[in-house]
Amino acid sequence: QIGSDTTTVNLTVLSSDQIIYQRQVSWQGATHTETIRLRTGTAGFRDFKVRIDNTDQFFQNNTLSAFTRVEGIPRVLVVLGENGEDNARYLIPALEDAGLIVTTIAPEAFPTTSAGLAQYDSVVLVNVPATRLTNQRMENLRSYIGDLGGGLVVIGGDSTYGVGGYYRTPLEDVLPVEMQIKDEERLPRLTIAYMIDRSGSMGALTEDNIPYIELAKEAIIRSLEFLQPTDRAAVGSFDTQAYWIAPFQDVSDRVQLQRLVGTLRASGGTSILAGMRLVAETIITEPAEIKHIILLTDGGADQAGLVEITASLYNQHNITTSVISIGRDEAAFLRQMAEVGHGNYHHVLNVASIPSIFTLETVLATRSYIQEQPFIPQGGMPHPILQGISSLPLLYGYIATTPRPTAQVLLSGFAPYNDPILATWQYGLGRSVAFMSDATARWATEWVSWDGFSRFWGQTVRWTITEGRSDNLETRIIYQDGVARMVVDARDNDGRFLNGLNLQSNIVYSQTSNQSVTRVILRQTAPGLYEGEFIPQEEGAYFIRMTNTAEGFPDDLSLSQTTGWVLSYSDEYRIRPLDDTTPNLLETIATLTDGRNIATLPEAGRIRFPFEPDISLNPRYVPISPLLLLLVALLLPLDIAVRRLIITRGDIQRLMASIRRDKTPAEQQERMANLRSARERARR
Repeated sequence: QIGSDTTTVNLTVLSSDQIIYQRQVSWQGATHTETIRLRTGTAGFRDFKVRIDNTDQFFQNNTLSAFTRVEGIPRVLVVLGENGEDNARYLIPALEDAGLIVTTIAPEAFPTTSAGLAQYDSVVLVNVPATRLTNQRMENLRSYIGDLGGGLVVIGGDSTYGVGGYYRTPLEDVLPVEMQIKDEERLPRLTIAYMIDRSGSMGALTEDNIPYIELAKEAIIRSLEFLQPTDRAAVGSFDTQAYWIAPFQDVSDRVQLQRLVGTLRASGGTSILAGMRLVAETIITEPAEIKHIILLTDGGADQAGLVEITASLYNQHNITTSVISIGRDEAAFLRQMAEVGHGNYHHVLNVASIPSIFTLETVLATRSYIQEQPFIPQGGMPHPILQGISSLPLLYGYIATTPRPTAQVLLSGFAPYNDPILATWQYGLGRSVAFMSDATARWATEWVSWDGFSRFWGQTVRWTITEGRSDNLETRIIYQDGVARMVVDARDNDGRFLNGLNLQSNIVYSQTSNQSVTRVILRQTAPGLYEGEFIPQEEGAYFIRMTNTAEGFPDDLSLSQTTGWVLSYSDEYRIRPLDDTTPNLLETIATLTDGRNIATLPEAGRIRFPFEPDISLNPRYVPISPLLLLLVALLLPLDIAVRRLIITRGDIQRLMASIRRDKTPAEQQERMANLRSARERARR
């Protein structure tokens, strides 16, 4: 603000896009400093954005970002999924007894930006299905673990892993286990029919401008990939009539099936009964012991006969039917169809979750992924999670998965399957843990009353927490000409230079929702000094995770660091207040450019001077390139002659002789003329 008038602004402070402080501030004079006290209450990395309004015509300099890291007790975000109260009853007190600060939320409230997760040291998902986490939220979680070094613990239940629709999602990518059982012998042969509504309403667009029918095709393709080669599948569609896109066939030729699925198009009306009659005529003759129908529709059809045909398929042929209803207008008869068909009913508001629903339906149809029988988990290799734990209580069930080749399986299930119960691994810069059983009285009845329950979960969560500070690395950012240069000073505990590090930095913009990550490999430029560059695109706070991938350094060195940096607005918006001690900006510019302040000139000169050119101060430059080109053109033949012609001494002598020969006839003619004249005189 320029001047001495009273200035009043609305001051707002945000953290993770949430308003944490707001008030009206007034002052007199050119500048004002406002001190704000904020109580964070928890540890973690926090970003801040200060915003004011009603100041001047430049909105670009009304916002400024900052960051801080609050040291203290580790903070854990617990996401409670299905049966949230039951999952929280025993787990939350156990984590708090282990000295952790716990924040609980529903999956729908999961942060969508990096700043929303960076304030937590670890995330715990408790019986959370993928259908309640959007793809954007799962991508944010993946970036939080892999790029920022966050921790993740996934606790199982009947809505997690394969039966929770994790297959081929970002959530599966970060886990140490795969959702698909690889042992085909333990899986019964399955016949599954996909009956898809292809009416015109299926051409509606999602928030991401994706037609519903395209999501349906993606869902079928993902489900087909989950099936075994010995399974059989068919894809049908209906509008006012029903058609086979792909009749029942073995899944061994997935490419052909996927090609046929790609031909689905949205058009026409809706007759669900036509679709159910078509599939009923054929599926009853299929030889598989398990037969399942997945019906996807928006429900805009006549309900006559639908409940009856679905009940008949189950009662007479043991064929189950699950129904997926799209849209806000829920048709009651669709739920009845799922109930009498002993399948599942899904009312979908977020159509982006349809592929995950198809996957979990495929898993549930096999009836092999939920294992329920009493067993004592068998321990494997020593690990900090199991430190001080000598024996484990009974578990009564778990979700079957397959461990990844590089995962550490700490606990296994009963023979002969020996499925993983507790597995860990390193994902990017972070760590993740998968516990395939639950933390409730359903499968962990003996565990919730076990005196080691709090110790086990406390050590599990703490293992995923990597230290954010480093006394061995000091990072600073130098911003110049649009390029941010990172300079890292690396020293050991005695202050000596650390050489030979392989430092990598992952940079994430705090307010981004697309989880784009900038990775920078730093090079050593001097003893203990490493440098790298990146180009920031947006103003605001950036999270920076620095890690060392080189081996052979002592374990007591902390060679990873989480820090931050803020890109402020451009310098041209830094308005300087004017007072008696501040140089006038225009006068400074005039002095630097040999100009004048016309306000100091006489009145007549003020009008005339700016438009009168000063030849002495403005020399005129005449290009000489045309003259030089003409000179080159004239000298070019001479240059070619000098280079191409060879003139010897003999050539010169012959030239001189030729000249003399040219002169001799002239002399002779003159002499003959004289003689003729003499003769003529003698005759006279």
